[in-house]
Amino acid sequence: MARSGRSTSFLIGSTCWSVVTGLICLALADSVRVPERSPTILAENTIQAVERLFNQVLYATIEDARQRLPGLPANESIDRQYFEELDLVAGNEDYYSTAFYIFAWINSDLMYHNTPNKLLIEVLPGEKIAIRRFFAKVKPHLTKYLRLSRQDKSELVSNMTQLATETNDSLITTFLEFPQNLKSQLPELQLMDYTKLAQALVQGVARGIWMKAVNT
Repeated sequence: MARSGRSTSFLIGSTCWSVVTGLICLALADSVRVPERSPTILAENTIQAVERLFNQVLYATIEDARQRLPGLPANESIDRQYFEELDLVAGNEDYYSTAFYIFAWINSDLMYHNTPNKLLIEVLPGEKIAIRRFFAKVKPHLTKYLRLSRQDKSELVSNMTQLATETNDSLITTFLEFPQNLKSQLPELQLMDYTKLAQALVQGVARGIWMKAVNT
């Protein structure tokens, strides 16, 4: 985030580390799961469908935020440079792990129960709609997968139904936790590593603007 002055620079760094810490918790939770299994064609097709829908939400929210930047003061939004940096990322997993990080950053005030900035206030209604649609569209894919793989996960399907109509702000956190929660219930449905950038920041191997944000 781009904010002027020493105090606002500190806020950038602390917000960034808060987001990193939260996303790393998701990665660590994943690391204690059962050993990976070779996905079947059915599992691979389901993974691809779920990832496509999940990525659509990330993309839609980020593009909505990007379009709103010119009308917002710098201390109430995110520096456009981070969005431009995202455009330069090559590789599907690298791109969407960066998008996942920016999505979490946009929503960080909500995640940590702080007063939301103007950017979040403006994008929140639209991203809630997108997330509800995500859960509504994911449900048929998971229902089909469970039926064909002969697994009974009625609670998982029931949760998808409930989340498709959820209006509470907790919907954002539930969306961020979805890849981890899906893997915990169906280990063979392991989505791409959306915490890849956050892990790189902690390990000190991220480059450019991302390390600058952490070290500010």
